[in-house]
Amino acid sequence: MKKILLILLFFIGACSPKPQYYLYVYYAKTCPVCKSFMNHVIPRLEEMYESQMEIIYYDIDEEKAIEAYAKTCSLLQNYYVDDDSGSVPFIVLDGYFAKIGYEIGDQEEMIKLIDNMITGKEIPENIEDIYYFKEGKTFH
Repeated sequence: MKKILLILLFFIGACSPKPQYYLYVYYAKTCPVCKSFMNHVIPRLEEMYESQMEIIYYDIDEEKAIEAYAKTCSLLQNYYVDDDSGSVPFIVLDGYFAKIGYEIGDQEEMIKLIDNMITGKEIPENIEDIYYFKEGKTFH
């Protein structure tokens, strides 16, 4: 009976849908801008994309975050190290784009940017500090 239960649990787990999108959020615990992003943007994205999006958080002060950050940057077109490198929040929609920074109060613009990327709509040209993934490259 235990074997049947284990097999059933395996199949149920295997049938659960995988997220279609992965959003990586690099942040610092002491960063009020990061906190604003997580309090105002993330809940809306969770509502809009429910089980379609997995959100992964990296505290930039932890070693595994630095390794992930370096890997992400190596996958981006025209990314170069400058004064903004390592700035948070660093928001990454895997396979689509990475953006350095967020302005408190700009949650609607950020949600629209992410949604436009996913739905293939035009992206405003005035978006600063945005980098696109090299063709065919993804973090996940």
